[in-house]
Amino acid sequence: MGDVTVVIPTLKESRSDIPTLESVPDGVPVNIQRESPISAARNRGVENADTEYVIELDDDISFDRDLWDEVMDTVDRETIVGMEDWDYGLIVTRLIAFHRDAWVEVGGFDERLGSHMEDTDFAIKLDDAGYDLRSIEQSRIEHVPHENRITTTDRAWRLVYLCLKHPRYAPLLIRGTLG
Repeated sequence: MGDVTVVIPTLKESRSDIPTLESVPDGVPVNIQRESPISAARNRGVENADTEYVIELDDDISFDRDLWDEVMDTVDRETIVGMEDWDYGLIVTRLIAFHRDAWVEVGGFDERLGSHMEDTDFAIKLDDAGYDLRSIEQSRIEHVPHENRITTTDRAWRLVYLCLKHPRYAPLLIRGTLG
């Protein structure tokens, strides 16, 4: 599939600080978005993409060509491919591929969530809309470790917000957060 744009939301100033670029095949358009918060950068990236399909990639990952090919062979208008999440049995945006129409249908990424759990909200909206969510094992994506900047308070208000916004998913969200 040649009709894809890679969107990399980042706050990093230099392309050389974005290891993800090394995993993107030559010739694939890359749209680096430096808007803050990350959820806004994700949305601007999709808005600015000139292709039907978008792959959102975090700026601190790497993966092999086989994974790229697998994602491209799997994603379609009804199938969303993303990295499995840790807590909720959904998918996350460390790597997520989708058709633009899916993003439009569910209203994109909720910018009120800033830079944390916007992917959980997006996955819930896609699941609610009936899309087929296919997960990629976390072990297939190399992640550069960094300090977690999310405080307990940040995590708590986002959990409450998502439970109120998506009451059907509240038990899943609470169980996943509290372990």
